[in-house]
Amino acid sequence: MRTLMISTLVLVGCELADERPVTDPTVPALSAKVETDPVASADDAADDPAIYIDVSDPARSLILGTDKRVGLNIYDLDGQQLDFIPSGRLNNVDLRPVGTGAMAAATNRSDNSVTLFVIEGGMVRESGRFPTIREEPYGFCMARAEDGFVASVTHKTGEVDLYTFTASDGSDATHTQALKLGEQLEGCVFDEANGHFFVGREATGIDRYTLDGVTLEPTAFEVDRMGGESGIAADVEGLTLWLGTDPTSGYLIASSQGNNTYAVYDRRGETFITRFSVGKGDTVDGTEETDGIDVTSAPLPGFPAGVLIIQDGFNDPEGHQNFKLVDWRDVEPLITNAP
Repeated sequence: MRTLMISTLVLVGCELADERPVTDPTVPALSAKVETDPVASADDAADDPAIYIDVSDPARSLILGTDKRVGLNIYDLDGQQLDFIPSGRLNNVDLRPVGTGAMAAATNRSDNSVTLFVIEGGMVRESGRFPTIREEPYGFCMARAEDGFVASVTHKTGEVDLYTFTASDGSDATHTQALKLGEQLEGCVFDEANGHFFVGREATGIDRYTLDGVTLEPTAFEVDRMGGESGIAADVEGLTLWLGTDPTSGYLIASSQGNNTYAVYDRRGETFITRFSVGKGDTVDGTEETDGIDVTSAPLPGFPAGVLIIQDGFNDPEGHQNFKLVDWRDVEPLITNAP
């Protein structure tokens, strides 16, 4: 979600003036290497990315990015839009590999559903939908389960709803659990290898829950809170995991929308490591007021250590929002040299 920090309401035509958070100048600034084509919809439209790794040919890997007014955009690693699927008001998207392809899904506010997509043969197609038990499904993430998938839908009203499904059309989807956390939620991510589920409390911080099979334990571990030494500022939006070679290595990353920065923690979310921003580069503008993020540690053409994908809330000078690609080799030294 985009939070407009406005003290005075100024109308320009029928739109709000260009108000944006101030980027924290005390943190290191990186630059993006690539940016995607902008989404078709104007104003606050691009929201959340997910990356599919083609294991047979990494150059054919794909970036899925939601246009939350009309559907799902498909991009290549150069940022060129390859396809568009008009599935409706998709908000958050996530995916998990299946063989040489993948199962992807997104929350859909057009019909209060989770909309499913199959990725195979370098193509993405909508494969089905299942209804959510609450209106306005908002945040989303998914995990592999022994017999299929676990899907988490988060809500502005504070609930985390878990569903399980195995069929690619969602016909066997079952609501299995509801947790009431009491404040607006959106970003989340599963770490199946460690049995962890991370969720962002937009106004207050980040929590970690234990995933026991397909059920979340009700007691949370506090990863971070606003006003702490990390310097994160509301809203906490996207959450993602850069996975190392074993379950003990890797990093949790969160987008701190209120000051245009990205916080890095150890994989368990127990230690804050560093924070950085993404500023204007030679050919690509910086990122501001970020909603969703995704990252991979898979070696890709042009990104041998992986890539961090960031939604940009302003995309100067074009105006229509898009997604930026940051080379993980630029992030890694900040982590290595962090005090």
